[in-house]
Amino acid sequence: MKKRILVIDDEEMILNAIKLILEDMGYSVNCFSNSEEGEKEAIANDYDLIILDLRMPKKNGAEITKSIIEKKPNAKILILTAYPTDPLAKKALDSGAKSLLKKPFEISKILDFIEK
Repeated sequence: MKKRILVIDDEEMILNAIKLILEDMGYSVNCFSNSEEGEKEAIANDYDLIILDLRMPKKNGAEITKSIIEKKPNAKILILTAYPTDPLAKKALDSGAKSLLKKPFEISKILDFIEK
């Protein structure tokens, strides 16, 4: 069965790149540019990995991580950010995100995380 990946990022270019690459590698990928809709999807369905941008309009990645982990404590969340020293990054990790990946990122780092 294909691994299911959810990507939540307000940058369409990031969503499209991740989706294209991961689908070509055989993964099932759902993408949301709206943070609140992505959060609802993450809570409503099961994913092998949730890739989540840190800085987004409406709700940030730390808030969404906390919300998801409260309802799904075993969720595997990877935070993407251009600002790894942002206090929100620590807050997201403290809320239950498994790791942080700095933008621009190498797709191989995401693949390594998927297979962990």
